[in-house]
Amino acid sequence: MKDSGISELESGLALEVTLSSGTRLRLTLFLLAVMAGHSAAISAQESAKALPEVSEHGTVGYPPLARQARIQGTVRLRLTTNGHTVTDVVVLEGHPLLVRSATDNVRTWKLAEHAPDTFDVTFNFSIIENTGTFLQQPGLVQVVSSPECCIDQYTFPEKWNAKVRNAEGTIETILTLWTYHSYEAQLDGYTTGPQGQERAIRNPHLDGEMLGFDATLDDKYGQRLKFSMVGKMTGNEIRGIFFNYWGSGGTWTAERVAKAISEPSSAPVTSASETKLTESDVAYHASSRYSDFANEAGIQGTVVLQVATNGVSVTNIRVESGNPFLAREATENLRSWRFAKNEPRSFEVTYTYELKNEQVVFLEKPGAVTVDVESAAPQVNGIFSTFETPPEIWQMDLKNSRGGIHTRLSLVDADDLPDGYVMNEAPGTPGKQREVIRNGHQDGDILGFDATVKGPDGKPLKVSVLGRKTGNKITGIFLDYSGLPGTWIAVRQSSRAKSPK
Repeated sequence: MKDSGISELESGLALEVTLSSGTRLRLTLFLLAVMAGHSAAISAQESAKALPEVSEHGTVGYPPLARQARIQGTVRLRLTTNGHTVTDVVVLEGHPLLVRSATDNVRTWKLAEHAPDTFDVTFNFSIIENTGTFLQQPGLVQVVSSPECCIDQYTFPEKWNAKVRNAEGTIETILTLWTYHSYEAQLDGYTTGPQGQERAIRNPHLDGEMLGFDATLDDKYGQRLKFSMVGKMTGNEIRGIFFNYWGSGGTWTAERVAKAISEPSSAPVTSASETKLTESDVAYHASSRYSDFANEAGIQGTVVLQVATNGVSVTNIRVESGNPFLAREATENLRSWRFAKNEPRSFEVTYTYELKNEQVVFLEKPGAVTVDVESAAPQVNGIFSTFETPPEIWQMDLKNSRGGIHTRLSLVDADDLPDGYVMNEAPGTPGKQREVIRNGHQDGDILGFDATVKGPDGKPLKVSVLGRKTGNKITGIFLDYSGLPGTWIAVRQSSRAKSPK
């Protein structure tokens, strides 16, 4: 039970809950400290003595493990002071994970000079689910989220006209790419299907001018095919090779078109009706969310869109202003809207995206300690485990116009992601060098990775390889970092061989 001496104070707290991004939760920690006097049985009607001023204190935080486990509740402590600092802490109630955070904090307190005394202090740890604000003001959708990390720089999306060629023909598509830095350089993007649908690229990787990814494209017969692609970017052009999931290889090129600053519709927005929309005008809409990329990159701001409908759904969208990553999220949400009145109309809608940083307010009111700490709770999606099988040794031979390259490959399948290293000298020989493979990816029989091998001239050579595993053999193609293509083959040397020491 809560101390009756603080029930009135707690009931007066007002909670402001902001819009969530998906199922994201916001954590709010309320710390209330009141002096209950020398007796634990003091009644709520008795007037509490003023709490001595806390001149110094440590930061109050929600324990990470408690946050992940969604543990919340009350911690009550009884503090004894010597007139300047806390000398003793007795735990009256609370979860152990929360108790530790509370007791660690009060031991950092330095108090203004006062007569030694005893105080009861209450910490309330609460996990509060956010609610949304949708058109509560006409024409305005607000999205608020807690910032995460750790994208510190990024480029705007750029469109490329891509052509994928082999003996079966040519496939053309629009490729949208952007780069960002999160601990290391990263690549992301999507292809545009024949009906304008976006298909996210998979397993993207970037190393200087070399890039690679998996994509799904439609051939001239309307069949969807999976491709694993690597290429080298030089100025406004990308040239590379691909391996499709039928085991057929080919080449591809892409030419830079323009930065995708916005995603406007090609058709003009009509002006059947230009009144501001309210919530009652929309019969259905998906939840507005903050994109993970925009959140981690710290992107916030306003997106203004001009929208036309046929009375049932959105037909055209024109982006007037806004960051392209936010505009993409807003247009995706708009396409989910269904309208209550079957009346064609046009309107302007504004999305505001705000990242609410962690806030700490300490000793805001005389006589009480009130500390508000707001933080995003991490999503717990399940338990991750890796089932690593013993390594397999492969004899790997690569060939292009530079000459032949011979090496051994130690390969292990870890959760369907190839991992391992190349051995640029035979096992057991002096001077043996191991080079860990990078950017491993696998989908069924198709696999790929980047590696550094010893070139025909004896110097290190970086390559991106794609291949198809069939029994004890892998056949495929590769691109070295100068942009020169070639072929490669690997033969399994032993089944579940021990890794060489």
